[in-house]
Amino acid sequence: MAEQLARAGRTVEAIALFERIVSLDHMDVEARLWIARLQLRIGRTKEAEAGFREVLLEHPSDVDARIGLGTALTRRGEWAEALEVLLDAERDAGENSDLYGALARAYRRAGDDFRALENYKRAKALAPSDPDLVDGYEATAQAYGHSIATEGLGEWGASDTRSMSVDASVRLVPRLRLDFSARGQRRDGSFDSLLGGGALWRVNRSSSLGVRAVGGAGNTSLPSADLTAAFINYAGAFEVGSSLRWLSFTDVGVIAASPQLAWDPGGRWRHELRYSYSLSSFHETGQSSGDNSYLLRETWRGWRRVAVTAAYAYGIESFEDLTADRLGALGSRTIATGLRVRVPSLTAFAGTWEHQWRSNHTTIDRLTLAIVQSFP
Repeated sequence: MAEQLARAGRTVEAIALFERIVSLDHMDVEARLWIARLQLRIGRTKEAEAGFREVLLEHPSDVDARIGLGTALTRRGEWAEALEVLLDAERDAGENSDLYGALARAYRRAGDDFRALENYKRAKALAPSDPDLVDGYEATAQAYGHSIATEGLGEWGASDTRSMSVDASVRLVPRLRLDFSARGQRRDGSFDSLLGGGALWRVNRSSSLGVRAVGGAGNTSLPSADLTAAFINYAGAFEVGSSLRWLSFTDVGVIAASPQLAWDPGGRWRHELRYSYSLSSFHETGQSSGDNSYLLRETWRGWRRVAVTAAYAYGIESFEDLTADRLGALGSRTIATGLRVRVPSLTAFAGTWEHQWRSNHTTIDRLTLAIVQSFP
């Protein structure tokens, strides 16, 4: 009965029933392991670790307890000790999907996405219907593997714009990914294009450095040159980073510095904040103008494969889509909402709607649709 409650997701009730079983028979190792597993499920990591260690004091060779301890250590960020425990258990575990899944998570925390992906593949082959293993495999494949993305954008209101872009990412070596991009945009009767690419280098297990350069000759709305350097560091549930960007338009040059912070504890919610200070230099007049912008974005992962986003921004809310006309309307306010759906084929579909109120009393609506296909 207790195990049925646990597998049905009624965690608190299952823990209470297993604790009653253990109070009657402390030698019931399986019940004690279930309590520790369920404590991990609800985030009581220290209690779970203590439970696994207690079993191991009495039964040092228990494979399930060693896997559970490794998982608890990974959750606490002690990935080096977790790998030591799990690699030692591997000699006795045989073909064990729980072990491979635990190893994959520990390697992912250690920043070794290559070994993480290999272990997720082994785990998924043994337990193809386990949702945690499948989700872990897909997330790692999307972060580490190759990908190709297409995006279409439509804008109406103060301007009439249609845009299409294609982006490809190739994992050259475990720590280096190369990106290539092409974009064409038709806006109010004119056609602009951007071509270029970049690279993302994993400096160490918790830090990445990215560079990107795109441009196009004769552009009237899009920049003729767009250069970016960005750094991000992962510290537990926090992502702290900054970027520096330079854009050149026909009559204006823009440089922007953007620190950003994200908090993603791994549950249903992700919180993001980005601030930007931009300095625009006008070639004809020789004058410069500084502006402040910020973006707040919330992501709710309400379902296993579906995420909903909502955002509010002031100023230049998306430098990715910055056009020349917006340099004169930096005081705009924008609300946005989006939906992202993942399917088992490593394909993701995303749609975003934005409504912007500009400081010159005009409005713009924008709809963006994207498809991303990843390859492990």
